[in-house]
Amino acid sequence: EAWVDQILLRISNGSINNPWNIPSYMSGDMYNIYFAEEVLKEFKPELLVVNMFGVDACHTNFTGYCDAMRRADWAVGHLWKTIQNTPGLADDTVLIVAPEIGRNGTPNSIVDANGRSALDHTNGDPIAKEIFCMVAGPPSVVNQGKVLSQEVGRSVDIVPTIANILGFDSEIQGLLPGNVLYDAFV
Repeated sequence: EAWVDQILLRISNGSINNPWNIPSYMSGDMYNIYFAEEVLKEFKPELLVVNMFGVDACHTNFTGYCDAMRRADWAVGHLWKTIQNTPGLADDTVLIVAPEIGRNGTPNSIVDANGRSALDHTNGDPIAKEIFCMVAGPPSVVNQGKVLSQEVGRSVDIVPTIANILGFDSEIQGLLPGNVLYDAFV
């Protein structure tokens, strides 16, 4: 609680304005990653989940979506560098990045200011169920540079995979849908 109070004080007094000193503005997703980095450095938790909300702008603004994805990509790279430079986390952390859901194969009727058609994610479009998943970690744990281009898993496989990494997958087996994404690991 004292740590959170300290962070909130730093926000209110303006000392956390652009902590990464990037030339353009920091998005909300970038701040989410920044605060995740601060939590990791201070507490070194066994599990940390970060939600990036700004990347769900594609419904009405494809250009904004692309910008949000670019910023999110940069922020995730920054997070990985922080992990690799933090004693106790480097060579002992697995990072899993996945979107909440995919996008439809055909655009909706909304066109943004740059003439780009927006995309939704609906249950009626099977492509919307397709997502990517990036797994990064130590070479002794994660298959380095392995790219799987065919469907290997589903989003419901992420929680069982995390449970496997943390060593309690046998305790949740059968309670949740999904399987461990073994192909990502050594």
